[in-house]
Amino acid sequence: MNNMASNSSRNLLLLFAAVLLSVFAAAAATRGDCFQGMMGSPSDLIPSCRDYVEQETCGFDTEGPPFMAREDCCKQLAAIPQRCRCEALRYFIGRRSRPDQIGGLIDLPGCPREPQRDFARILVTPGQCNLATIHNAPYCLAMDESQWH
Repeated sequence: MNNMASNSSRNLLLLFAAVLLSVFAAAAATRGDCFQGMMGSPSDLIPSCRDYVEQETCGFDTEGPPFMAREDCCKQLAAIPQRCRCEALRYFIGRRSRPDQIGGLIDLPGCPREPQRDFARILVTPGQCNLATIHNAPYCLAMDESQWH
């Protein structure tokens, strides 16, 4: 009986390991194929979000009523596949360690990039666009550059 319990535990552990491995493999695969074959930069997918971020963090005026910048940004984010939204935001935010990298956010007179980055990180959350992501929730995990792959 003890040997049977040991085999059952081992089989359960192997099954759990296989499931976990397949989840990680699927996440890695989706991360790599989000922007393959795309012309231009992934940050070009959400140009209205630049207007919205600048409006909210810098106080800049945008064309049209103020609510339109948010609405346009959310529409563009919603058009990106759910599994790719966090990755699109990472491209949009850009890397601190590579200021030469093309990204959606730039330092502006009187409006440094850091507050813009902080705001851009929450664009998918319930208080903003409320969009599901690869995590099946309106949040992006690992938005600090040190956590990027």
